[in-house]
Amino acid sequence: MSDRLKLTEEDIERVLQEVQEVPPTPAVIQISIEDMPSDAPARPPSSSSVLKVTEADLAPVPPQPAGEPNLTELETLMFGLVNSARQVHLPRWLGGPNLRWHDGLAAVARGHSADMLKRQYVEHTSPEGVKVAQRIDGQGIRYVACGENIGIVYGPASHSDQGIYEIHRAFMNQPRRISNHRGNLLNPIWSHVGIGAAYNTSGSLVVTQNFIAKFG
Repeated sequence: MSDRLKLTEEDIERVLQEVQEVPPTPAVIQISIEDMPSDAPARPPSSSSVLKVTEADLAPVPPQPAGEPNLTELETLMFGLVNSARQVHLPRWLGGPNLRWHDGLAAVARGHSADMLKRQYVEHTSPEGVKVAQRIDGQGIRYVACGENIGIVYGPASHSDQGIYEIHRAFMNQPRRISNHRGNLLNPIWSHVGIGAAYNTSGSLVVTQNFIAKFG
């Protein structure tokens, strides 16, 4: 059976109306290794709305390169994975399924990822109550609708591009619903995306995806 989404023009109009009213912000995905040795890096506390991936779900991590990961390369890798998934799962009659890169959205995403790591929270809403639409509005970005995905990986996978693959895999392994990370990533109304990664040496890699519909 084909895994391609079956969409009509009425479906797209309905989804557009929904995301204009409430931006899609699925519960944050956190990927952790539950049976880590006692000398492993400490992990921030998790919340009840977290999808946990156990050690058995993680692909083996190859030997890690010296130094910190190149965040620009990780963002570019994630961008390619997003568009590859859209090419596979969105119907051809929609036209080009690929999202265009948006530098302003990437700046918003990087800022939110860095803030979450710095202040040790993992949420779509900042401690001051600032939401994704407000962050995007603050950059003067014009759009019809917006949405956000957040994923974070802890442990050895965070030190390389393996973390990006694990986050993307966790997104795409979710049920076929418009209200979760997979559905948000594949939402046909989006036209642009910006991706921002942040990393710390204790073993945390957080990635924020910001989407907008910007017609014309």
